Amino acid sequence: MQSCSEEHQQRNCSSNEPSVQQLERTAALFKALGDPSRLTLLYRLRQGELCVGDLVTTENKLSTVSARLQTLLNANLVTRRRDARHLYYRLA
Repeated sequence: MQSCSEEHQQRNCSSNEPSVQQLERTAALFKALGDPSRLTLLYRLRQGELCVGDLVTTENKLSTVSARLQTLLNANLVTRRRDARHLYYRLA
């Protein structure tokens, strides 16, 4: 007689499971979305492309906004382009 786990393994092919790389990307996505300040940036970018300077507020310094945008960029939630000395971000 087979155990429950053996029977389950036979019915469910392990190829349905995500790869380690897929799980890591998903974890990075949830990490990026798990911060209210980064969500605020995404919310503001829904209007369209904005320069980093336009995203800076009295509560958030340029370096802080840049770091948060980098996290969103690494999670493929935003894209950026350079125009001379300015970086512009938009939703991916």
